[in-house]
Amino acid sequence: MIVGAATASVTAFLAVEVKPNEAKAPGINALKDLVNGLAAYAVVAAVASVLLGGIAWALGERMGLDRASAVGKSGVLAGFGLAFLVGAAATFVNFFIATGASADDATTDTNSMRPPAVVLTITPAPAEDIVDDPDVVHAPPSADF
Repeated sequence: MIVGAATASVTAFLAVEVKPNEAKAPGINALKDLVNGLAAYAVVAAVASVLLGGIAWALGERMGLDRASAVGKSGVLAGFGLAFLVGAAATFVNFFIATGASADDATTDTNSMRPPAVVLTITPAPAEDIVDDPDVVHAPPSADF
C-alpha cells in the first residue's frame, strides 16, 4: 500500500509535457533568421556542387579520366541530395513533431486505446462438414522412404 502510494506520487512528479511555444523563447526570430540564412547558403552550395560536378563529369568522360568522371558524378548526386534535404527538412521535422505530439501514454488511461484495425473472427465448422469427400481418390502413401 505504501509502495503503491509512493509509486503514484513519483509517477505524478515525473510527468513531463513538452509543447513548443514561440512566445516563451527569447530570440526565436533571430534564430529563425539564422536557420533560413544557413539554408540559403546550403542551396547555393548545392547548385555549385551540381554545376562543378557536372563539369568534372563531362570533362572526365570526354578526356577519358575515369576518376574525374566518378568524382563529378558524386558531386552531382551530392548536390541533388543536399537540395532535397534543404527543401524537405522542415517537412520532415514538422511530421515527426506532429507524430510525437500525437503519441499518448496508454498506461494512464486504458479506455483511450483504439481497437485493432482488423478483427479476425473464426467460426468453427460443424463436425458433420469435416469428412472426406468419397469422390476424391487419394494416392497410396509412398514406400520409398
